[in-house]
Amino acid sequence: MNRAVDLGGLGADAVARLADDVAAAALVCFPTDTVYGIGGVATAATAAAIARVKGRRPDKPLQLVYPTLDLLLESVPLAPAVATAVRRLLPGPFTLIVPYPDGLRSPSPSVLEPPGAAPLKTLGVRVPDWPRAARALAALPFPLFASSANLSGRDDPAELADVDPVVRAACDLLLDAGPTSGVSSTVLDLSGLPAGRGFRVLRAGAVGAAEIASILASHEDRLRH
Repeated sequence: MNRAVDLGGLGADAVARLADDVAAAALVCFPTDTVYGIGGVATAATAAAIARVKGRRPDKPLQLVYPTLDLLLESVPLAPAVATAVRRLLPGPFTLIVPYPDGLRSPSPSVLEPPGAAPLKTLGVRVPDWPRAARALAALPFPLFASSANLSGRDDPAELADVDPVVRAACDLLLDAGPTSGVSSTVLDLSGLPAGRGFRVLRAGAVGAAEIASILASHEDRLRH
């Protein structure tokens, strides 16, 4: 039987126990700043559970959702140009595609074929700008394997009530923080930055290409001055 938790109503003791609750669950439904996701600790069992529940290919890469930007930067080695962009864009409504770090074994890499360049192994990472009611998730000491909390090909859920009953039933832990924006994250490929190729928008979402360019350009202007 699954257990529902109102994240916004947690006291200090419950927030401290949240990491243990998440780690003990085979599958968790949780909010982000964009839509609700399902996932859990980064293990092969979690990856298999996500694929089984959603009806997605087992070899389809998963993203890693980090609770904080600091933990992402401590955990994932990034080239200077990529790290600069990551610091400007996160936390925020982005899934950032970065070069797959040496030594990382899980999740499986995705392989991108940039125009005019050799294929690259990549990793998708997120740091949500957690809604006020979901800020307890920023205290987690580990990242989460994650995918949107929907059946493959269906609409992304903006709130817990929108999650398909099949997906809800498969989750041991249902973390509720009320409605999210309901607009999926912008998937942004940063893997070409070390070679000077710039960024690519792979999936339109909450933030458009012009605004992304402005964010990154304003940072470069500050560095020059």
